[in-house]
Amino acid sequence: MPTIQTNYVATHLRWVEGMIPNMEPNVVVTRLAEDVEGIGFGKVCVQGTADNQVVDSEPTVKFAGIAVLDTTRPTGKYEQYDNVAVIKKGPIVVLTSEAVAVGDPVYYTPATGALWKTATANTLIANAQWDTSTAGAGLAVLRLG
Repeated sequence: MPTIQTNYVATHLRWVEGMIPNMEPNVVVTRLAEDVEGIGFGKVCVQGTADNQVVDSEPTVKFAGIAVLDTTRPTGKYEQYDNVAVIKKGPIVVLTSEAVAVGDPVYYTPATGALWKTATANTLIANAQWDTSTAGAGLAVLRLG
């Protein structure tokens, strides 16, 4: 039988993008992925064409939530027409594009979905704030609601 794995890390990552970091109450809804390119875990979702559809971040479309990690997806993202778990309220791990501090407001760039604390050329996510701090770009907990 061939060797499958020859090295192991001593510790696992604390967080991964799209992970719900704790067991506190949250609100997660199911929507359909409309985009042909799919939607990545921990990425901004905005309203799709139909009421039950979402797409990845696009300009001039209303914020719908953040895509939750689903470890059963073989491609590492939600493919077109997949059911997407979208968190609307509660904490979720995302990739921030700059240093953030607890309590900072949360903005996203509509064209790319990049998440920031900076308002310049970005869209505010109402009732959202950073729940953990980072020294630069990296994984942080964003709290919706």
